[in-house]
Amino acid sequence: MYFKTLSLSFSLLFSFYLFAQTEQEIIKNQIQEARSINEKWMAKKSEGLKKRDLYEGQAERADYIITGIPKHVKEVNPAGVVYRHYVGSNMPIILESSQLKTGITPYVIMNPGYSREVYEDLVGIFLTTPLTPPERVGLPRNSVADYIDFTLYAGTPVVEIEKEILLIPGRPDLPAWLKALYIDYKATGRVDTQYINLFKRVDERGGVTPTFMKVKIQSYRLGGKVFKLSKD
Repeated sequence: MYFKTLSLSFSLLFSFYLFAQTEQEIIKNQIQEARSINEKWMAKKSEGLKKRDLYEGQAERADYIITGIPKHVKEVNPAGVVYRHYVGSNMPIILESSQLKTGITPYVIMNPGYSREVYEDLVGIFLTTPLTPPERVGLPRNSVADYIDFTLYAGTPVVEIEKEILLIPGRPDLPAWLKALYIDYKATGRVDTQYINLFKRVDERGGVTPTFMKVKIQSYRLGGKVFKLSKD
C-alpha cells in the first residue's frame, strides 16, 4: 500500500511538472511571437505612413486607411505595471485560461460626424490603466464595466500608441465568415478580387490564427462586483 501511495504521489507530481513545463513553453512562445511582430513594427516606423480614402471624392464622408507605424509609437517597460483590459462577453474563458486574445478591430481615431482614421497595422491586445475610464479608450461610458486588472510576464512587449492607450503587438482575429473565405481561397485558389489584398496581408501576418497572451490576473470586476484573486 505504501508503495502504491508513493507511486501515485510521484505520478501526480510528475504530471504537475509536465503541465508546468507546458505552461512555461506556451508563455515563452507567445512572448516570442509578440516580440517578433514588435520588431517589425519598430523597423517600419522609418518608412512613413501611407494614407488612402475609401470614399475619395465624397466630401460628406471619409474613411482613411493608414498603413505603417506612426513615429510616436514607442515600446514601454511593463515591469511592475498593473494594466487593465475591459472585457465583453468573454470573461469566463479569460478567467479560466488567464489569457487575452487579439480582436478584430485595429487602432481607430474617430472624428465625429466626418471621418475615421484606421491604422490597419496597429493591431493586437489593447491595454489601458486602472485609472482610465472605458470611454477614454473608445468604449461606451459605463461606471460598472467588466474588466480584469493584471501584470505581464517578463519579456512581454508593450507599445504606447497614445497616453493611456497601449497595445501588445499581435496578429488580428478575423470574422468567422472572412476566415471561411480565406480557408477556401488557400484550398482552391479562388477568391473575389476585392479580398486579394486583404488575404495577402493575412499571409504576411502568418495566417488567421489570432495572437494569445498569458497574463497574471490580479483582480476583476464582473456584474459591478470586484473580485481579488488569491496570490497563493
